[in-house]
Amino acid sequence: MRLKQTLNTFLHSRSFLFIIVFFAITAFIPLLIRDNFFLTVMTLITIFSIYAASWNFLANSGQGSLGHAVFLGVGGFASAIIGSSISKAVNFLGTSQMPVGGLSAIILIVALLLGGLLSAGVGLLIGLACIRLKAWYLAMVTFGFSVIAATLSSQFDSITQGINGYTTTTLVTKGYPFYLLVVLFALTSISVMYFIMNSRIGLALRAIHGNETEAKMIGVNTTKYKLLAFVISTFFAGLSGGLYTYFIRLIDNSIFSPANSFLPLIMSVIGGLGTVPGPIIGSIFFVSIQQISTLPSVVDSLNGALGPYFPNVSNVGPPLSLLTIGIILIIIVIFAPKGLISMFQKIYKYLMSEQKNKETKPK
Repeated sequence: MRLKQTLNTFLHSRSFLFIIVFFAITAFIPLLIRDNFFLTVMTLITIFSIYAASWNFLANSGQGSLGHAVFLGVGGFASAIIGSSISKAVNFLGTSQMPVGGLSAIILIVALLLGGLLSAGVGLLIGLACIRLKAWYLAMVTFGFSVIAATLSSQFDSITQGINGYTTTTLVTKGYPFYLLVVLFALTSISVMYFIMNSRIGLALRAIHGNETEAKMIGVNTTKYKLLAFVISTFFAGLSGGLYTYFIRLIDNSIFSPANSFLPLIMSVIGGLGTVPGPIIGSIFFVSIQQISTLPSVVDSLNGALGPYFPNVSNVGPPLSLLTIGIILIIIVIFAPKGLISMFQKIYKYLMSEQKNKETKPK
């Protein structure tokens, strides 16, 4: 009965409506704007919205991770290897291409889910060893594991081919068919995480986030729930890793880089930490800026405008596009510490109040 009530509340919530409307629009926009670059950006946004949401889910339990790239990479490598193995087992030996169809789509879905489960298994092992640590101590430990993971991938290079890169089997054609699959996974993943946060499990996690000591005093098994949150988060991080791997069709050791560990944190903070739309908004903003700023025409414009002022940066160090992204991030954190969603809410409230004033103003 309680589950039915929770489900009913969840289905009628504004956040769930936002998720449905957003991904419905997301699914059909590429049919109106037929451009390969636009489709690439939309696919990356959708994939990283799952990744950012998985980190945000963990943060809602009062835990932090600076090594989420471990689970992104494990899910990516596992799904790539499993997908290739299953493909060969069903008589597609010696080929790197498979015809688009129900069977190939099923193989891809199975590979992605198994990759996510293996990532969750790694998360369970790490969690069992470190779950009693405080938030930022746990974050540092996960960061250490991301460094270890890159080394181990090289050690087992005969399996992972992490040094030169593991090429995935093409199971679903890159383009709109694959994009639609990504949208369906994102819709399901974010809805499931949001539903859990509104269930009894989510209530316990919020209590732990608020005050772990008080949560223990009222009978919450903090260790169990923190471990559960860690495993759920790592499952969806691994799932996003698998989608990302099949999208770029190649995975190597660079997926374990610290930059990929900080990505979900940055996206969550930009959008709005602890909110449902936050990771989605953050992924839209960050991925769009990142992809647009690396276009040759934009890079040339930035180098022409800023190059004379930063000659060493433009010629030796990171491209000026990264400098631009860094400046934008600093501005957002300073002027919108609660994320872009807080700005949107203020604008919405202002517009609604203006509309209300117009309606109540005597004619």
